[in-house]
Amino acid sequence: MKKKSWLKILCNLDLFIASVAMVVLTLVTAAGVFMRYIAKNPILWQEEVQAFCQVWMIFLGASVAFRAGSIVAIEMFVDSLPEKGQRIMGYVIDMIVLFVLSFLMVKSHAYIQQVFGQSGRPTPILRIPYTVIYGVAPYGCALMMVSYLLSKYLPRFVKDITIDVGNPEESEVAGQ
Repeated sequence: MKKKSWLKILCNLDLFIASVAMVVLTLVTAAGVFMRYIAKNPILWQEEVQAFCQVWMIFLGASVAFRAGSIVAIEMFVDSLPEKGQRIMGYVIDMIVLFVLSFLMVKSHAYIQQVFGQSGRPTPILRIPYTVIYGVAPYGCALMMVSYLLSKYLPRFVKDITIDVGNPEESEVAGQ
């Protein structure tokens, strides 16, 4: 039982990090509005933290969305096809999704290395290397591919390892 809990935590690390990024983004933005318009003393590092949180939240949150089945689908068109056509279209869609995510993974990695990797340039105020901020993109794409394949072809495994976000009281991890 304990081993399964650790597996759930590990497999949902992207959910946890994306959630923390969203909370930090919300708090920093609210504090920034207060500081800028009420205290008349803007937070200088606000934009850097917001960019960091947005990028990490988007790429890791997308992986969670793939795992939860919350992705764009063309069900109306596919459902109108005969059964064999639906099966074929399912494989075509799989190949398109995996191709696009692979393309994004390779190109984002190359872009990050070209623009930020060689210079090692950090952000102006907090001195966070841009490769740390944007370096999550290729890993997020890889996680999206894994999540997509697992949710489509091993849905029972995904259900067993995924924390029930909708009802945390019933989750094994929530009780510990």
